Amino acid sequence: MPHIPHSVIALAETLEHRWKTYRDNGEVEFFVEFTLSLNGLTEQFNRRHLPGLVRACQELENTALALYGDSSMHPIPIDQANAIDRQLSIILSELRRYETPAIKPRRVSDTPADDETSCHHQRTVLVISRPQHPWTAALFEQLNFFGFKPEEARWNKQPTTEEPPLAIIFIPDKEGSAYSPDEVAGIMALRTNFPTSFFYCLSVPANLQSIVLLQRAGADACVPAGKKVSDVLSRILDLVQTHAHEPHRVLVVEDSATAVAHIRRSLTQHGIESRAINDPRLLLEFATEYRPDAILMDMYMPFCTGVEVTSALRQIPEFHSLPVIYLSSETDIVQQVEALRLGGDQFLTKPINPVLLASVVKTKIERYREMLYSGHHDSLTGLLNHSTAKGHLERMLHAATNDGRLVVAMIDIDKFKSINDNYGHPVGDQVIRSLAWLLRGRLRNSDLIGRYGGEEFLIALPDTDLDQATALLNQIRQDFSSLPHAHAQGSVRVTFSCGVASLPDYLTTSTLIEAADAALLEAKRNGRNQLLIAPTPSQGSVVRMQVKKPAGSRL
Repeated sequence: MPHIPHSVIALAETLEHRWKTYRDNGEVEFFVEFTLSLNGLTEQFNRRHLPGLVRACQELENTALALYGDSSMHPIPIDQANAIDRQLSIILSELRRYETPAIKPRRVSDTPADDETSCHHQRTVLVISRPQHPWTAALFEQLNFFGFKPEEARWNKQPTTEEPPLAIIFIPDKEGSAYSPDEVAGIMALRTNFPTSFFYCLSVPANLQSIVLLQRAGADACVPAGKKVSDVLSRILDLVQTHAHEPHRVLVVEDSATAVAHIRRSLTQHGIESRAINDPRLLLEFATEYRPDAILMDMYMPFCTGVEVTSALRQIPEFHSLPVIYLSSETDIVQQVEALRLGGDQFLTKPINPVLLASVVKTKIERYREMLYSGHHDSLTGLLNHSTAKGHLERMLHAATNDGRLVVAMIDIDKFKSINDNYGHPVGDQVIRSLAWLLRGRLRNSDLIGRYGGEEFLIALPDTDLDQATALLNQIRQDFSSLPHAHAQGSVRVTFSCGVASLPDYLTTSTLIEAADAALLEAKRNGRNQLLIAPTPSQGSVVRMQVKKPAGSRL
């Protein structure tokens, strides 16, 4: 599993302590505290892309929530308490299996340590298939390149490994056909042995019955027939990809000090930041300054109603899609529907269950952030899209004018059309994604990486001189040329060309991009798989980076 910070370990220890306290006392208040801690731990695992632990926590949370609200059920019967003990023990034992992450985060300096040139540490991925399946060799080759440790096992034999693999990939004997009863039974047996591993079933037919049966057996993801190995690697990398987390921010608009205290306490317990105002007339000012991800709005306040406030808020373009969740004791369904029709997103009736409140808030915020993210990022790679990348470059250029250190690069995958023609568009998409992952793994958080269009990428490296930038980009170019891209018949290797321009030779966003693009085109004309530097205005020709092409390169 990815590196678990001490704060998460401490939260798990608190959860264990609260469960022990409840078992010793049997009072419903202690059970409520246990359930709240469990919900918070589930959120931490979900945030860190630990799907196996998320699943285990959610199952335990569902068990606990069924017993949450009825004080007459406490202390719970001994058989139910023992069942919770077993579920909790699995979660805690798996959490304590500490390992370093498979994929390191993007580096934070220009001088990586020696071990940072190797992007990833190994993690086990188990592949279940028949002997010599044509997909297996290609999948192994690509998994190895990205630092995973693939192992192979057969359908009719239990694997010898005792440590839970990060993921298990199931390749059926017959492509596109329903999994046989023996195969389904094999998945169920492995799920019992490895409750926190992520299960991928490949080549699943597109019918509901097949998918439901596999989900019941323990599958987490059913990859449709036709996707094959070109899609599964991206899903596995998503498990270990590190993501910077920005805390959820909520603005509470409520005139009752007691209600505010209760709401903010509930949000804090679930890792949600909040501010509160008791006068709705201050909303626009506070929303502009605080930039909340959602607003919790009381329906009835002295100056105006929550509906009136929301209607006014929607007149401001930047808040047009900001989630607004109404809080009220209003039970009239007509009034609730009218409130939602006039701009609200959700209606919660007081008193509010704190777990439900946190769940609704998180769900609304995640969907809001996904909407904002999709508007600024490329859907295939997760990189900044064309317009957003140019906007970021403009801001980076403005910030760099004092010291004049900024390098811009344009990258284009060589002979990309032939890849699509010969191997199909899914493999072409995989090539683009692989380059995106490699760039994210090698560049810094402060660097700009954008998908400029098609198979072309825009890179900007602030506070970096030209020699540093070209050395780094050339290393990435060489590594990319050795990366295998899996397809049904094996794997293919691909190269890219690169053009570079920098300050102070070019002083505007447009001239930096144009100069780097011109150098890129020259690199293509000169034979591809090389990096060329745009000339200074006085040179009049590109400066060629002498490189040795990999042996046997055909692209």
